[in-house]
Amino acid sequence: MNEALKDIPVTLVTGLLGAGKTTLIDHLLEQRPAGQRWAVLVNEFSKTGVDGARLAREGVYVRELAGGCMGCTAAVALGVELNRLLREARPHRLLVEPTGLGHPMELLEQFRGENYREVLAPRATICLVDARRLAEPKFRDSPLWHQQWQSADVLLGSKADLWSPDDQAAFDALCASRPFLACGTAPASGGRFDPAWLDAPAGRERESDSDHAHHHHHDHDGQLQVHDLVFAADAIFDAEALPGVLRELGCERIKGSLQTAEGAMRIDATGNEVNIAPEQGAVANRLQVITHAQAEKQDLEARILAVAGRT
Repeated sequence: MNEALKDIPVTLVTGLLGAGKTTLIDHLLEQRPAGQRWAVLVNEFSKTGVDGARLAREGVYVRELAGGCMGCTAAVALGVELNRLLREARPHRLLVEPTGLGHPMELLEQFRGENYREVLAPRATICLVDARRLAEPKFRDSPLWHQQWQSADVLLGSKADLWSPDDQAAFDALCASRPFLACGTAPASGGRFDPAWLDAPAGRERESDSDHAHHHHHDHDGQLQVHDLVFAADAIFDAEALPGVLRELGCERIKGSLQTAEGAMRIDATGNEVNIAPEQGAVANRLQVITHAQAEKQDLEARILAVAGRT
């Protein structure tokens, strides 16, 4: 690594599937000081990425690492892509978004390791959580989720405008469970992000963090299926019918972009919650689908295509 690359602040943005990591990074990039070059490394569990184009803008260098979590199955590729990104961007700051199935302590260990000890300077780790999911035993008891929030320095609640009083109480209890540097609400839910958090030092490694780092619980092994669905470029989808169809699929996570009669739309679904919003730029008619069920790719494609026509 070039000697001129030294002590680059790096912030890890974690959270399980659908927590709002890309939305937060998009917000942070909007606050980037003029004249600074920032780099973003995005990890997708599937073989193709879908978020890189959304984050790209002048002065921001984005690279996607697809095909597994960068802390485990894609660890070798991480080094290659990270080195290339740092050489090309020579950034003033690096933001890293692991897949929602990724283990943060494994990444932090790599960033603090011999290869990057002089190059990267880890800052406070940010973890996002939609407190509505804290009532779900599958979510609440997930070893991966426990590692994410226990390794975090800043805890942000996402989609708080949809929380019930019980959800707020669960989030408050989580905030009080350990000494976070800060707890708050993510900007997309009306909260504010203090830019000073980006330069806050990373918390010292806690004993529980080390235990999690060396006893990996890969929740996704053998349980989750990831499908990349690519549709014909001339397919036009029914924007009104899409939410119902996507809910019926019963998938853990769906994201991507589709062309509709109303224009290009960004698809972002977690469980039964489906959000469809106008998308800027070119649309590839592609979805990334993550499901717990033994769903067949052809069946998923056929059900979605049922609400599509041709131009």
